[in-house]
Amino acid sequence: MESLNWINGQISRTQNSLYMLNAQLDEKRRELERLALVHSNLYDYHKELKQHRDLCVNPELSETTWYGQLANQFKQYRDQEILSNYQSLYDYQLVQTLDQLNDKIRETKQAIIDIRMDVSTHNTELDHLYDKQRRELMS
Repeated sequence: MESLNWINGQISRTQNSLYMLNAQLDEKRRELERLALVHSNLYDYHKELKQHRDLCVNPELSETTWYGQLANQFKQYRDQEILSNYQSLYDYQLVQTLDQLNDKIRETKQAIIDIRMDVSTHNTELDHLYDKQRRELMS
């Protein structure tokens, strides 16, 4: 039979491992909550930006505000540069960021699953060690 001291040491190490795994699990759950909140907010901003596309080229230029060559140049700049950059923001940059967040959320969910599996394995090991301890104490 294995020595009681060795079994007790294994129990202690397994309990410490479980403690650390549970701490990691809590941290991953908090991280997942933060990521989900950021994703939700960013998705809302994405929709809002897309809905307000026309606002990026306002106010309208008129003879009472701007006129002549500068007004035409600014209108062209606004219609070409500002609008295309604005559209790039919600069509490309925000979509790319949302995709990256989705990847991070999937990665975090997988980490949670992996940690839960480790916790289960350690709990099984701990149960086995307690059985060994009981048998050793009874002999």
